[in-house]
Amino acid sequence: MGQHLAKKKLKKSTTLELAKPTPSAINSGDRFRSLVDIGIAISSEKEIARILDLILTKAVETTEADAASIFLTENIRIDSIATSASQKKFFSVLRFHRSTDRRAGPRIQNKVFDLDSGSVAGYVASTGKTVRIDNCYALTGEEEFKFNSNVDKETDYKTISLLAIPMKNADGKIRGVIQLLNKIKPEAKRTLILQPGEVPPAPKEKDILPFSDEDEKLMHAFASQACVALENAKLTEDIENLFESFIRASVTAIEARDPATSGHSDRVAVLTVEFARAVHQCHSGCHQHTLFSDEQIRELRYAALLHDFGKIGVRESVLNKRHKLYPHEMETILLRLDSARARQEMMAWKDMATELVDLFEQGHPHSPRAKLNDVSKKIDAFAQQLQQVRLSVIKANQPQVMDDDFDIASLMSWINKTSRELDHTLITPEEMIKLSLPKGSLSEEERREIESHVTHTYHFLRQIAWTEDLSNVADIAHAHHEKCDGSGYPRGLTAEHIPVQAKMMSIADIYDALTSMDRPYKRALSAERAIEILHLEARNGKLDLDLLKIFVEAEVFRTADGMRNRKTA
Repeated sequence: MGQHLAKKKLKKSTTLELAKPTPSAINSGDRFRSLVDIGIAISSEKEIARILDLILTKAVETTEADAASIFLTENIRIDSIATSASQKKFFSVLRFHRSTDRRAGPRIQNKVFDLDSGSVAGYVASTGKTVRIDNCYALTGEEEFKFNSNVDKETDYKTISLLAIPMKNADGKIRGVIQLLNKIKPEAKRTLILQPGEVPPAPKEKDILPFSDEDEKLMHAFASQACVALENAKLTEDIENLFESFIRASVTAIEARDPATSGHSDRVAVLTVEFARAVHQCHSGCHQHTLFSDEQIRELRYAALLHDFGKIGVRESVLNKRHKLYPHEMETILLRLDSARARQEMMAWKDMATELVDLFEQGHPHSPRAKLNDVSKKIDAFAQQLQQVRLSVIKANQPQVMDDDFDIASLMSWINKTSRELDHTLITPEEMIKLSLPKGSLSEEERREIESHVTHTYHFLRQIAWTEDLSNVADIAHAHHEKCDGSGYPRGLTAEHIPVQAKMMSIADIYDALTSMDRPYKRALSAERAIEILHLEARNGKLDLDLLKIFVEAEVFRTADGMRNRKTA
């Protein structure tokens, strides 16, 4: 409850308009009480950009400064061709991230400075010392730091009073600098009356006060709080980046094992996320109340990216199988056909020679030329039949997307009949079973091995210590090959037991598989034909028809088509 209230308070405080004057100076008790509220507000934020904006706003509000800037230290790596991995060097810089003032409001700066005494902020960041200047134009030039008045000239702004506070973490390391400019007299703010939309003028020198000891103490406490909030946010961001890189490395490992499906995981992830957003925005039908939070969208994306990771445990020969027969099996059949032709030709000539010798020995007249022509015709006829068998086997070896692409049963029946007529075993029973597959290129045993990738994926994902908002990644990925009628795998779940996220991923997965140009075992189908097949599957009770309707009407499928077009451009 306390955290919830803190978030509400944060949203209320960030509506401060710097162009409006504050009613009066804040007394010490109120200022330090507000410091507690500021700490709560900052600590409730997770995004670094919002924390930086909040730091600036609160710093200006609390000290009654006219402007503020925030600088953060960072390490930049130097990479060069001549530098080995063990010699990679880092150097520290100070990045000017943001500034704000009453005229321009918050601005992103993104400029880099050296960590040295060449600037006030650089000096504070490199030494950890606080700098407080009553009048920057009264400096003697003998100070340990330099005040760069050229910046004032470039921005047409005169900096009189300045307070620069180092942001130190618990280890005493400098993580950044908060710099405040020109503390404004409370009465100067009270007498400033602006029309709506009017930009306040730059402060007059007579209205500018030096920052006080109390301001410095207050900002030291504020800087400590800000540093903790930034480090926590940075740690969270680093963890998310680390996890994202792990996901990417896992996808790369999958694609290295199965290059033919390169890009598939990315496309399915993009399709599924867009699909979820389309469902979220649906205001009618069975899924009008199906909503997804940002965390659930991220969870779904990770599940989609990793849905095929279990293929890393499947043999490459099975993953990359282009046809029903492996190349060596097809080569064996073709050699068998060539051998049958050679054997038949040899036997024909042998039979003819034997017959002619017998006739001559018996003294019966006979025309050798006529006998030669008969044998030649017989050999040619056999060769033509074998050629038809060869072409039929090659056709039968092509995997079908749908079992009605061509009549495989009739084709195999003809091959069997021809084998009997020729009195040659041209196709073994095992080869016949493989060539008779109505769909795809995998035998029953190979299909079970491929299907096992879902279980492998689940067991792998279950080993990861997912955060609470990502706890369903493994379950979603585990169900992406389930069918609403219970005919899917690996558990044969029915519609009511399949997560809606998995139902969406299933549609996206099938669509991308059908339309992909890089699959070795089939041709790419058009979007229209793929959607036609999806509708057929939905009408047969295998896919969620209401979800498919959203997928088509919202043209979610166009997302994957656009990704392929960009890849080939």
